[in-house]
Amino acid sequence: MILREAARLFHERGFHGTSIIQIGAAAGVKGPTVYRHFPDKNAVLVALIEQSAERSEAEIAEIVREGGSPREVLERLVHAQVRQAVDDGPLSAVAARELRSLSPETSEPLLRRGRANLQEWVRRIVGARPELTEDEARALAVGAKWLIFTVATGHVGLDDHLLHRLIVRMTLAMLLPGRSHRAPADPAPAVTPAPLADGDRRELIIREAACLFVEKGYHATGMDEIGEAVGVTGPALYHHVKGKDELLLAVLQVEADRAEAEVAETYVVDGPAERLLEALVRRRVRRALTDAHLMAVVERESYGLPPRRRQALLRRRRLNHEEWTHLVSESRSDLRDPEARAVVDGVRALIFGLVMSGTSLVGDRLEAVTLDAALAVLFPAEAGEAVGRPRSCG
Repeated sequence: MILREAARLFHERGFHGTSIIQIGAAAGVKGPTVYRHFPDKNAVLVALIEQSAERSEAEIAEIVREGGSPREVLERLVHAQVRQAVDDGPLSAVAARELRSLSPETSEPLLRRGRANLQEWVRRIVGARPELTEDEARALAVGAKWLIFTVATGHVGLDDHLLHRLIVRMTLAMLLPGRSHRAPADPAPAVTPAPLADGDRRELIIREAACLFVEKGYHATGMDEIGEAVGVTGPALYHHVKGKDELLLAVLQVEADRAEAEVAETYVVDGPAERLLEALVRRRVRRALTDAHLMAVVERESYGLPPRRRQALLRRRRLNHEEWTHLVSESRSDLRDPEARAVVDGVRALIFGLVMSGTSLVGDRLEAVTLDAALAVLFPAEAGEAVGRPRSCG
């Protein structure tokens, strides 16, 4: 019970925004009682990550023992991962997102287990699709996991059975694509990023702050470090920004502005909903290649904002999500509204995961792999049928 409630709170509020007292209250025990089981909050997070890793390792071992063709093994692997994500709720997502909150000494053994798990996915993907390089398969594996964890914890209004089925279908569509029925390619231009802020110095500060928040985490990043990254002393930063909270808010507002620009520029394209949707996805993929650090701050650090400001940004994200959902619904008559919303979550998550996968894929090749995966989910071969700044952010 303690671990389940801890996972829920870490997911909703972030690791740094959750206290032992809050975990105990949610689990129906007094805060000090939690210390009988765990010496500190870090130990709670370690236990959560180990629990997730142990289940994954056990299921992978069982799947390998069962054998079968490369495609069959990969399909069973996907089913098992989806089942775990749906059963465990936010636990898997927390394990992926909050690992960097731990010290290097504590996190390294957990990272090794994560790398071994990912390598099993890579091996199975290459077995089923030998035309892929190992780096391409690794990027797809990371993207698939982001899709699975995001949709499984997204509360999309589907019961567990339907949710499981939908996530499996999306994941296999990107990993094992067939003949696509998608619209012809549209030569949509990439979104032209708006300036990050008025004034070159402030723009640079916001860029570097975003990159440091991604690398170290918002709570672990000091103003002195941000100042050093832009070549000014920490106190001099306060001539440009009031504090770290304002920097975080500025980063999140920039990402919201650019996400809205994607949608606005998409509607310049003529044609049916399918063409507009593909144009929107192309813009998102191209922008992710340069703005991944902004997207990562949204995914990982928005909990650091005061509730009122965070709610305002969440409203903007919901409105943007509605625009995506409308185009998906218009393009896919086989999907009900909750399913269309889940597809939007999945596509945006896999784009982020692929671009942030850390492989050697760059430039046009990474763009092509990411775009193909996203479009395979949006326009599957058999829609409606069930299927079993470079230095600072590179």
